[in-house]
Amino acid sequence: MPGIVVERGRNAKKIQALIDSDPKLKEVAEEFEEEYELRKKMVLARKSTGLTQKELEQRSGLDQRTISRIEVDEKISPSVKTLMKYLGAMGYKLDIVKTAQ
Repeated sequence: MPGIVVERGRNAKKIQALIDSDPKLKEVAEEFEEEYELRKKMVLARKSTGLTQKELEQRSGLDQRTISRIEVDEKISPSVKTLMKYLGAMGYKLDIVKTAQ
């Protein structure tokens, strides 16, 4: 997996240096990065299909509030069933892919 990269903000260089200098902080940041990237891909998938959260609600059976929380709230961890509903409503599916080691 590529290292964590802080892309924006006026303190990005300081934050990046801090992450790079502390192995435990780097590990936590990488775990967060994987989840962030997944959420970002889910939003991009929804937007690329031209759906609003409200339209996805109608297709998936998930309420709009749940969809919004899935997309932006890192404090929640949606179930596999919820992710399948979210993605399936747009013609996507969950898959397992082996990463290079």
